[in-house]
Amino acid sequence: MPEPLPTQAPDKQGHRFVERLDFLETSGALDQLTELRKESRELDTLINDAAGLFALTEVPEMLSFVTSRLLDRFIPVHLVFLIDPPDGGDIEQYSYHNLKADDTPFPTRYFRSFRDFFAHTPYSRPFAAFEEKFGPEHFGNDIRGYAPDHIFPMIGIGGLFGVVILGTKMVGGEYSSLERMYADRLLRFLSIALQNRIHRERSITDPKTGLYNHGYFLRRLEEEISRIGRGRSSSAIIMLDVDHFKSFNDTWGHLAGDDVLIGIAGVLKKAVRGEDVASRFGGEEFCILLVDCGVPKILEVAERIRLGIEAMAITAKHDVLKVTASFGCCPLDLYSGCDAQGFIERADQALYRS
Repeated sequence: MPEPLPTQAPDKQGHRFVERLDFLETSGALDQLTELRKESRELDTLINDAAGLFALTEVPEMLSFVTSRLLDRFIPVHLVFLIDPPDGGDIEQYSYHNLKADDTPFPTRYFRSFRDFFAHTPYSRPFAAFEEKFGPEHFGNDIRGYAPDHIFPMIGIGGLFGVVILGTKMVGGEYSSLERMYADRLLRFLSIALQNRIHRERSITDPKTGLYNHGYFLRRLEEEISRIGRGRSSSAIIMLDVDHFKSFNDTWGHLAGDDVLIGIAGVLKKAVRGEDVASRFGGEEFCILLVDCGVPKILEVAERIRLGIEAMAITAKHDVLKVTASFGCCPLDLYSGCDAQGFIERADQALYRS
């Protein structure tokens, strides 16, 4: 019969390890460590998401990107973005309901209340905090139908320029602290990205008409001349001037004159494609760069714009007024040896003859 194996002495180091592990569990430190690891992973993800967000240039792309990232973590019943444009126009809104884009108008009359609130507390707050400040009766069923849970501010150099309304979760109960942290920080990055987009837009657009400005047009014209010099495509310039505009302003006032400029800008925006460049060149003069456009198409576009301007109706002092415009067109013929300024001068000469 084999002899019994000797009993192994207890490992004191192993006992101490177990005791310390028990202490960490009972004290809650182990749970805190687990939470810190989760938060660290969320921050790594957030940094990657921020990099992806800053690579985008258009507002709808930014909002779609942010929405997709939020939906990876939770599904709100409603998600609404309200953006107050710097030119003082109507508040832009982008809404999502049950994961789908929703065109239902959001009650933007509450935007002023959000602005007043965030002027003193520039941090995201639960909707209950707004009810406490303004009173439950301040908010009607039109906003309660969105089941708002948290309101996030979008703040830039000039103060609040937008808010994000996050509705309650479809499943999973209340938002966790990690979910709120991720949403809050991602939406702060969105604020910065939108501010960059707004500043860029203001630097290249004419504030009165919303068209591109003189400097941006020249830059794009030079780029287009370089591009067609490397290939066989053709492009063109259309220059137009409002007839007798000084006399119109003297007779009917500058506000009516502004309405003319804004109306013409609307005609140009409808007449050109996304790759074309419609600009206010100065005063009552406008210039359009048509990309990949032959001579017949140039004349077709110019005539379409001329008829659109002729159809405009401007109301001033209870009178309905009409205006006309003259046009000059110039294909970008590189064999002419012209540079950007030379092509503009040729279009201007054609305009003068018109």
